[in-house]
Amino acid sequence: MVAEPLAGTTVVDLTRYVAGSYMTMILAGLGARVLKIEPPPGGDPYRGQGLADTGDGSNLFASVNRGKESVLLDFRQPDGAQALEHLLAGSDFLVYNARPGSMARYGLDYDSVHQRHPWLIHASISAFGDLGPDATRGGFDLIVQAESGLMSVTGSAESGSVKVGAPMLDIGAGLVTVAALLAAHLARQETGVGSQVCSSLLEFAMASFTTIASDAVSAGSSPSLLGSHSPTFAPYGAFTARDGDVVLAGAGNEQLWETLCDVLGRPDLLSDPRFVDNAARVSHRDELTATINAVLASDDAAAWLDRFDAAGIPAGQVRSLLRALGSPQVEALDILRRPSDGGDSVVAAMDPPFRIDGERPRLDGPPELGAHTRGVLDEFGVPSDLVDRLTHS
Repeated sequence: MVAEPLAGTTVVDLTRYVAGSYMTMILAGLGARVLKIEPPPGGDPYRGQGLADTGDGSNLFASVNRGKESVLLDFRQPDGAQALEHLLAGSDFLVYNARPGSMARYGLDYDSVHQRHPWLIHASISAFGDLGPDATRGGFDLIVQAESGLMSVTGSAESGSVKVGAPMLDIGAGLVTVAALLAAHLARQETGVGSQVCSSLLEFAMASFTTIASDAVSAGSSPSLLGSHSPTFAPYGAFTARDGDVVLAGAGNEQLWETLCDVLGRPDLLSDPRFVDNAARVSHRDELTATINAVLASDDAAAWLDRFDAAGIPAGQVRSLLRALGSPQVEALDILRRPSDGGDSVVAAMDPPFRIDGERPRLDGPPELGAHTRGVLDEFGVPSDLVDRLTHS
């Protein structure tokens, strides 16, 4: 049986789009009951967007909203606001991703909610953070990838700046907010008082630079577009064999570099002043890349990967997404949930990227729009006449 450390807790989920919705889906995977509050009549905007339809919404919606209950409720209206108060009174977490300050008009900012429900943990994700001149700006993953500098180091001279091919800032911000929320939950078990957790796509983007940011500040200059190569290490990137590309990390330490030269059959490179140490190799990255490519062109990628693996040199092949999803390693990890796997999952989607005691949480869903509205409102003590108005409007 999968461990559920958040079993018995309830999340009032006012999120939409990716970052917040992914965060609350992870909370569902940890055992929390997630009440997704959706505005009538159509619910979360992602139900009607995306390229594939599940029958009750899009794959886009389903991919980040499994394991939840759908409550159709407009908290901007008096009846909806009254009903939401009942839900907050019986819950443990309030989560949303909205522009900082925008929830104050509904009395759902942290200070207001904390006065009414001091045990609640309040978590929010925004694009640019809750402080500073850009706090009130809206933004999606693409916009923050551009303004954080991430796109300036992604791509090549030929391609120009490009975005990362997956919504990494949305997913990353969601995961770090979960981590902070869990820490706040542990603190509340001692104090009985909730706290405020805030994160943003921009903060996660900046934190992701780690040593790259440190080096840029020290040097007083930004790294250039390097394609699949590293601004810090060489050789570390994509190289071309006879029948395709491989990625090679042959610069973790000097011993690894020596081993690589041996496998390549080029021990002379060790005494080449251009490649004498990592700093020199980084300065002469283009010459080093051309030299390695010339050697790799003598054989197929698979043969080189076998040699690298036998020598303990980290290397890999560039795979398509479908090929990666069907790889023995991904199948062994059992993270991809298919409709044929049982349960009520109607799309192929990723389950949470962790296991507890060897078991990965399995998330069914997504919820049908408003399917849980009456049951949830009745359970949380919303007056019956108000329930009738809300469910028959």
